[in-house]
Amino acid sequence: MIKNTERTYGSIAKWFHWLVALCFLAAYVIVYYKIWFLDKDDSLFRSSLNIHTAIGFSVLAWASFRIGWRLMNTQPKMPAMPKWQLNSAHVMHWVLYFFMFAMPVSGWFGFGGPIDYGFFQIPTFRETGIGQWILELFNTEWGVWEKKWDFFHKDIAGAWALWMLIAMHAGAALYHHFVQKDDTLTRMLPEASDK
Repeated sequence: MIKNTERTYGSIAKWFHWLVALCFLAAYVIVYYKIWFLDKDDSLFRSSLNIHTAIGFSVLAWASFRIGWRLMNTQPKMPAMPKWQLNSAHVMHWVLYFFMFAMPVSGWFGFGGPIDYGFFQIPTFRETGIGQWILELFNTEWGVWEKKWDFFHKDIAGAWALWMLIAMHAGAALYHHFVQKDDTLTRMLPEASDK
C-alpha cells in the first residue's frame, strides 16, 4: 500500500519518516565521532564534517517531500486517547517538523564552507546572492551572523533540544505500544498493514 488510509500510513509516508530519522541519527553519530575521536589535523576531520553537512542538509529535501506527501494524503485517524495526549501529539509533530527545517538551515547559515556531495556542491550561505543580500539587510558581518547560527545549531538545538524532542517522541510511541496497547507505533512500522 503506497498511500495512507484512515487506519494506517502508506509505504511512502513510512519511508520518509524513517529516512529523516536515519539522516538525523547518522548526522549526530558522525559529528560526535568527529568531536570525540578526531583532532583538527586528522585527515578524517574534514571529510567527516563534509559527510555530516551533506547528510544534515539532505534532511531539508526529505522533510520538504514528506510535508508535500502529507498534504496530498489522508491522515490516519489517531487512536482513542485523552484530549491532552492528542493535543500534545499534534504539538510534538509540528515542533519536530520545525526542527527538520531549522537544523539544516541553521547549519548552512553557520557553516563557513560549501556543502559537498561529491558530484556537486551547495555554496556556503555567504557566497549566495540571498546570503549577501541578507547580510547587507541586517548590516552584519559574516562572523557575527555565523556565530549566532552556530550557537543555535550546536549549543541549543543540537546539544539538547532536539535530543529531548526525539526522546519524548520515541518514549510516547513506546508508551502507546506497551501501556496503552494501541496501534500508534505499529502503523508507522514497515510490517504494519491496513486491515
